[in-house]
Amino acid sequence: MLRNFLFMLLLILQSSLYSQEKRVNTVVLDANEAPPYWSKTLPNDGIAGEIIYALSKVSGLNSEIVFKPLSRNIEDETNNDLGNPAFFMANQDFAAIIPIALYHISLYYYDSDHKEKFYFKSLADLKGKKIGILKGTLIDNSYFQKEGVQFEESYSHESLFKKLKLGRLDMIIVIDLVAQQTLKQLYPQEIAKFIQVNINTSSNPIAIMLADEYPDAKNIAKKYRQGLKKIIENGTYEKILSRYYIKETLPDGWFKELERFEQLYKMDEE
Repeated sequence: MLRNFLFMLLLILQSSLYSQEKRVNTVVLDANEAPPYWSKTLPNDGIAGEIIYALSKVSGLNSEIVFKPLSRNIEDETNNDLGNPAFFMANQDFAAIIPIALYHISLYYYDSDHKEKFYFKSLADLKGKKIGILKGTLIDNSYFQKEGVQFEESYSHESLFKKLKLGRLDMIIVIDLVAQQTLKQLYPQEIAKFIQVNINTSSNPIAIMLADEYPDAKNIAKKYRQGLKKIIENGTYEKILSRYYIKETLPDGWFKELERFEQLYKMDEE
């Protein structure tokens, strides 16, 4: 009996040590729900999640994505983040920033009869309007207040679109594919009533950001970059994005823009 007990105890200890070792060797990355880019409801946590797991596999790293509200991720000064570096760099220093994907942002307004035509040329076009935005993404509200633009923050994209439809907001600012995904879920029969207005033709980066004090961050960043290069060269990267983009094509200049951001943040790192 004692022998069996000791044997079971040994198995438990070995299992515990294995779990601890796996946890130590796992790079934990914090993200916020923003389907289809990040979401625990999607296969492999969405587009960017698929990219991270694919490049981790070929580079010998074990990555884990943990979902938290964006505002909490921004306020945390010690964690590894996923997203647009512009939202995080004011509060936290990073040992490395590795851009892995791109996104574009648009304005949306609700017009059930398609009677209104709105054209965005400058900030003055938004004066007097109430604009919805995801909490944590507004960097300098005082500047916009001086220009007469009023923002209202919400904790989710679903909340933004619901407020827009109810007339509580005049417009909202949302990421392109996130808007498409949210509308398909909330209002699949009314998508045409939500009018998209492009406000920025340039791309924005989605990146892995490793905390300044994270152990062996420079070496991990090197492996991430090598893994990204491998999955781009072997076609895995484009195959992942083709599952989300219409007509299975990437936006023009995708890889050129991705390389531009890579060089930009690598220069800051050096």
